[in-house]
Amino acid sequence: MKLSDILKISIDILKNSGVETPITDTHILISYVLKIPRWKIITEKERILSSEEVENILKVINKRASGVPVAYIIKKKEFFGIKFYVDERVLIPRPETEILVEKVLEKLKDKKDKLVGLDIGVGSGAISIALLKNIPNLYMFGVDVSEDALKVANINSELKLTTNKLKLVKSNIFSNLDRNIKFDFIVSNPPYISRKDYLNLKVEVKKEPKVALISGKEGLSFYERIIKEGKNFLKGKGFIAFEVGYNQSKKVKGLFLKNDFKDIEIYKDLNGIDRVVIGFIK
Repeated sequence: MKLSDILKISIDILKNSGVETPITDTHILISYVLKIPRWKIITEKERILSSEEVENILKVINKRASGVPVAYIIKKKEFFGIKFYVDERVLIPRPETEILVEKVLEKLKDKKDKLVGLDIGVGSGAISIALLKNIPNLYMFGVDVSEDALKVANINSELKLTTNKLKLVKSNIFSNLDRNIKFDFIVSNPPYISRKDYLNLKVEVKKEPKVALISGKEGLSFYERIIKEGKNFLKGKGFIAFEVGYNQSKKVKGLFLKNDFKDIEIYKDLNGIDRVVIGFIK
């Protein structure tokens, strides 16, 4: 079978299964199976494939058609210009979360002294590692309740050479952290989907760890806990920076104000949706 034939078959399978980007996904997956750059899929359309190659391509295409995200199939996702290892143990890093990293970097760019930050719900380690790669004087603590997620974060920390600057701790938010540690900032993309909204998520999103997605009846419980306890872990002029859901910015701002934070800032993502909320302690 020619490469052009399996290309058409694969695109049709993904189209018929309702995948939103069938052509892009097909190219990525065929490139992954054949270990060739994507441009060669176009220039080598007449290439004759072995029966084993065809079988392997159809295997990953059908996996994608069943709702498994591309990132889980190829074990890779780019975030903030860095390629991360990902698998089913962690949430897949998303472009919206890059806004969170950008805004934290803006707050820290002029600080020359040693900085210490805390990433709550570290997951794959993407946020912490992206920050570390851009701020030489930064040290991070990354906490997660999931042992599996911490293993993935450690893989990425080793791959990106940040193990000397990223301390990973199994902890339910602040439960296993030393109470004497004070942070310059806390950053978090916590679970923020309500139980009701979870039911309406796409099939492929439901393939991601449930514990990293759902947060109580209204999706606000983690924000409330982090804000309430977090002020005790912050240095003077410290801040907490959150990613929030599409309808949560005002509620999270209210939680900040209720706990005596000031200078609350809200930032939109590229779609014009409120995506990041930052609050400073008084």
